[in-house]
Amino acid sequence: MKIAHISDSHLGYAQYNLIERKADFFKAFEQAIDRIIESNVDLVIHTGDLFESPQPDMTSLSKTIKQFKKLKEKRIPVVAITGNHDRTLRKGKIPPQKILEDLGLLQLISPHGEKVFGDLYIAGIQFMPGSHLKELSKKIFPEFSENAVKHRFSIFMFHQGIDTYLPYEGAAEMSMSDLPEGFTYYAGGHIHNFIHETKSYFFSYAGVTEFRTVKEAESTSRGFNIIDLEKKSLERIKLENLRDFLSFTIEEGNDENVKLEEITEKASECPIPPIVVIKYLYTEKPFSETTAIKRLKEKALIVRVLQKNISEKETEKLKKTTSIEEIVRNYFKDQRKFVQDLSVELATSSTEHTAEILLKFLEEKTGLKITF
Repeated sequence: MKIAHISDSHLGYAQYNLIERKADFFKAFEQAIDRIIESNVDLVIHTGDLFESPQPDMTSLSKTIKQFKKLKEKRIPVVAITGNHDRTLRKGKIPPQKILEDLGLLQLISPHGEKVFGDLYIAGIQFMPGSHLKELSKKIFPEFSENAVKHRFSIFMFHQGIDTYLPYEGAAEMSMSDLPEGFTYYAGGHIHNFIHETKSYFFSYAGVTEFRTVKEAESTSRGFNIIDLEKKSLERIKLENLRDFLSFTIEEGNDENVKLEEITEKASECPIPPIVVIKYLYTEKPFSETTAIKRLKEKALIVRVLQKNISEKETEKLKKTTSIEEIVRNYFKDQRKFVQDLSVELATSSTEHTAEILLKFLEEKTGLKITF
């Protein structure tokens, strides 16, 4: 039995407030659906964050319905759970996946539950905080395990971070040992990197269909997984011909304009105007607009410059600070552009990512790892 495992599509996300980026997320998802159909799978599972928001705009919802209709026409069933982005917290509200279920396009497991397809048993749980999950799992996971071993094949779907794969203490909702026993395959969502584990369990995170950050572009691939439950094998299907993310580091006084011209040339070679991120390291003079950077912007969809003061004096000054307030006041008091960029990123991102965005931003700008 072959299963397509897809996750974290974030449909409807207009990254950087750009309509082009919103289209990119749909282009990647459409390619994934076409590749899934070509792979002749028996079933599709989506492990959360299908949408960027629990209230997607009507255009996004309509485009999504069109893609799932393609699967229905091929008689490929779909099982889904909600993630932290597309679950609804208000009483009486429904997640957008429920609309797709009402249209007969998928079967939704929310907040937790089971589905059976002949010899295949599927149990799942939507995103929920670790404190809530810990108590709930004691009640429902033993029953999931009992039912899993009664079937030839079984899948456990979840949208939680596992501590082994997250860098920040307290960021994970569960540990690997918290997973219910007895399942053939463990299908994870929420962590955006593609991860495949076979030591303890036959397990994977499917990653993303489109990158949300440059860090993701540097460390993982856009795509989904094809799972053969009989052979316990995984095939990674990478999505192609999508917008490039280009990342570069420039140091102050190291022929900045020459470097920018080289970056412009690489951007010009991309079939689609890329997203360009430049990490600028300086000791005295921050980065400033030049003719070279203007030429680069003509070749890219967007150019983001992340600046970091690496002088010993600045680092020592920061080390003497004892609070978030001091770091913000002392380091950013003359950095209005940085704060503006941060404000835009916070305004265009889900509230669930606020802490992560702030931590990464402060670490990039100060060199210090800070915990709240």
